Amino acid sequence: MLGMFSILSLSPAAQSGEWIVSPSITLDEIYTDNALLANDDKQTEYVTRVKPGISILREGARTNLDFNYSPEYRYYKEETRDNDTVHMLRANADAELMENHLYLDLWATADQTRISSSRNSPDGLTGPTENLDYYTMGASPYYTTRFGNTSVLEARYSTDKVDYEEDTEVDSTSQKYNLILGSGSYSTAQAWELSASHTREDFSGTAEDNKISIFRGEFLQQITRRWAVAFAAGYEDYDLVIGEDVDGEIWSVGLVFTPTSRTRFAIGGGERAFGDDYYVDFEHEASRSVWRATYKRDYISARDEATHTSLFQRQDAFGNVVRDAVLDNPPPVRVTGVSTLSAEYYEVDRVDASYLFSAQRTRFEVRGGYIKRDYVVDTQDTEDSTAAISFSRLISRKITGVGRLLWSDHEQELSNYDEWTASLGLGYLLGQDARVSIGFSHLERDGDTELNTYEENRVNIGFMASF
Repeated sequence: MLGMFSILSLSPAAQSGEWIVSPSITLDEIYTDNALLANDDKQTEYVTRVKPGISILREGARTNLDFNYSPEYRYYKEETRDNDTVHMLRANADAELMENHLYLDLWATADQTRISSSRNSPDGLTGPTENLDYYTMGASPYYTTRFGNTSVLEARYSTDKVDYEEDTEVDSTSQKYNLILGSGSYSTAQAWELSASHTREDFSGTAEDNKISIFRGEFLQQITRRWAVAFAAGYEDYDLVIGEDVDGEIWSVGLVFTPTSRTRFAIGGGERAFGDDYYVDFEHEASRSVWRATYKRDYISARDEATHTSLFQRQDAFGNVVRDAVLDNPPPVRVTGVSTLSAEYYEVDRVDASYLFSAQRTRFEVRGGYIKRDYVVDTQDTEDSTAAISFSRLISRKITGVGRLLWSDHEQELSNYDEWTASLGLGYLLGQDARVSIGFSHLERDGDTELNTYEENRVNIGFMASF
């Protein structure tokens, strides 16, 4: 129910067609006292990291482009690991091919995922195991038409591809067909939507395909200005290559509370084919702070997680457009990833919560998360908890102090650990578009085996500039 009526919220494109191009460069020299994250016999290393970046944004009358790319070259002086280039990409484009009716969406990403039990640092820079690179691309043409002010029809076809850099036999393609009929603008007190979708996923390492069909109806009724009730009903069928096929009814009931335009709270529950289904969604925005919290259950695959990247957000927490998405939103630190890669679908329980305070000189953020993956084989089940506190303060006109504390806990039958990372740093503004920085960080993991228990200290000197 949290994403319902999306076809009714198409925002008009900007008319200016302005191009915003923001190139940047980041240089880092990093010293580590434990390059392989060993319990003993530690090896030091000097890592040079060069990261050019470019962010391009164009919003036009009938076409839009949002392109963000930042390759990162890593050079290891003592050769504790092979030199490497990591590609970070998020590109989206859309076009209106026939006025008010025919549209086309295009996208591509390059990212990394961390296998949860791997012995490597959260950013993948040190440790014997590198993060796993993967790439996605897709296209989605769709046709939409309105029947007066009573309803809107959308017919959409989507195809995408997921490729992993290693030969994992889980490279895949998918074809998806969607048909959605939703309410129009004739009433603000009720909204409804009927949808049907069929997805076929073809994996390179399997002879058969995953086939998923979902039929769903949703209805939202405004009771008062602040309160609304939401209902959903339908049927879903998962014909899967790995594990038992799943099919059954969908139903849920929820409440939506909107006391002000800045506050929204939704809660509900019901059933899906795989079992009980619950969701919670909360958001509150004040002049200088934003609170957010979500909980949801789902039935997904490693492929689904790979195609929902969070790289390079174009808007900040307050909804303001970020001019340079690469420079202002560096790729997030990978704390947890998919613990197994296959065509298998699994149940997921996910909690995400955050608080952000941002003033003229001070920025403070607290984030927390929990994700539980329930696989067919119990030994693959994972539970990951994370928490992070970050702080930055403008000490003077040119000097900024930053600090961060990151904690994660991983639980799995064959691998359990707690991990802490603490970092402190200072940045000095050389000019309007350039700065240097120095920082220190400490990583500590307490695992259930000696091999999985280690510490690492780093010193970093960096330069960053935009043009």
